[in-house]
Formats: sequence, structure tokens, C-alpha cells
Amino acid sequence: MLKYFIAYRKTEEAGQKPEWASFTTESPAALEAHAIRERVDRRLGLFGERLIGAGEVLFLGTAPLVEFLVRREEAPAGVSIVYGLLG
Repeated sequence: MLKYFIAYRKTEEAGQKPEWASFTTESPAALEAHAIRERVDRRLGLFGERLIGAGEVLFLGTAPLVEFLVRREEAPAGVSIVYGLLG
């Protein structure tokens, strides 16, 4: 089964430095940007976190996990969520 990598910029409280949180899923619906945003919104609510950035969602393509960890750091400032297919 295919695995998808999803990462989002978040903080837990005001004034805190933003950091990336990540998770994987095997759901094929994960490739739809609105479905990704819904999953991230649920996680934010569950963990009491806040999304950072302009709320943009960026598809990173297919790559190994290590490459996704590097490429998410290179995402433009307005991008809040990145995702891709783990290869």
C-alpha cells in the first residue's frame, strides 16, 4: 500500500517559534488538497496547535522520507502544509 507524507507548520502558543509536525497516511484520498487540510485541522484541534503561514498547501511529488524532511524546510514562507508520496 502507498504511504503519503504530510507536514505542517505549527505553534502551540503565541510567540513560540514555528516548527514542523509530520505524519504519514495510507489513505488515497490524502492526495486531495482539501482532504489534507481537513486532516491537519483535526490534528491541530486535537493537540491544541495553531497553523502558521498563509494556509497554502504544496505537493512535493514522490521522494524518500529524508528528501521530504529537507524539502519541507525549503518551502516558501506562505506555505503551511506540504505533502507527497513516499517512494
